Amino acid sequence: MLSHSMRTSVTVRSVVTARDGARRRMLLLAALLALTSARAPAAGEAAPAESGPPPATSAAASAAPATADAAAAEGLALIEQRRFAEAQAAFERILAREPQHLESAYQLGVLALRRGEPEAAVPLLEKALALAPNAARTHHNLGHAYGLSAARASLFSKLGLARKCLASYQRAVALAPQHVEYRLSLIAYYQSAPGVAGGGTDKALAAAEELRGLDPVRGSLTVIGVHVAGKQWTAAFAELARLLEQSPGLREAEYQFGRLAALSGLNVEAGIASLRRFLATPPSPGDTPKAQACFRLGNLLEKTGQRDEARAAYGDALSADPNHRPSREAVARLDGKAPAA
Repeated sequence: MLSHSMRTSVTVRSVVTARDGARRRMLLLAALLALTSARAPAAGEAAPAESGPPPATSAAASAAPATADAAAAEGLALIEQRRFAEAQAAFERILAREPQHLESAYQLGVLALRRGEPEAAVPLLEKALALAPNAARTHHNLGHAYGLSAARASLFSKLGLARKCLASYQRAVALAPQHVEYRLSLIAYYQSAPGVAGGGTDKALAAAEELRGLDPVRGSLTVIGVHVAGKQWTAAFAELARLLEQSPGLREAEYQFGRLAALSGLNVEAGIASLRRFLATPPSPGDTPKAQACFRLGNLLEKTGQRDEARAAYGDALSADPNHRPSREAVARLDGKAPAA
């Protein structure tokens, strides 16, 4: 009944891929971890000020949270240093001494998500939410935890967890409407979940249009992603043309045009020109990596029968990122060492 698999690119994080039609309706989305959209933020991400439990009234009681907060600051420093096991132990010690310590419950929940243990994350994040009910960050991460738990749950539990995931994402957006990542997670859910779980392409498009009002470029790229997921190529190209008109010279739009040409098989020559312009222009923060652009250029060159040029483009991708698996597989296929796609 529910969808499981989702891909996110650097700029269009809500493009969903499905492995097969039957299973995609039995598993729920989860856009997570580096996002990954629908993705959990880094465990050490600075937390906004949020309401917690009422302060203790006695001097002795007030001294304990101060000590716990100092220890929590050390735990956050460990996370910044990527010493996750030590941070885990530090927050566990705090929570053992101070069971109502908000930050410790929250960080332990996010660390559980980072380890890929959503079932362990749920009770911790629910605890943090009970301590600070209006914490948008906790609603967002709890949405990830519910979604990932749904993917592993029994058939009878999936729908309930999926609806909890949706409610958590919606609440995060309501509490922090200016936060783009929260909106992207909600859009990803709408794309991947069936109607019975509150999903739908129409809802994804409406939410992407709302995002456009907040961030015109990210919103437009997300609208394109929704159209691409549905293979609505004409609509995707029309939206991209609108973006190029509104933001001439936007480097990432050049990549997106080439990517769209590679996926659709339309406007191939224009796509090649766009990718070459993208690669010839100095990168901006958040742009698609060079390896991915070279890979898409290779795809398009293959479509025009330019096999040697395509092989060179894939080689450029591997020079930029030796671990770029799609380019490595493409070279093997061109060399007759792998089956044709």
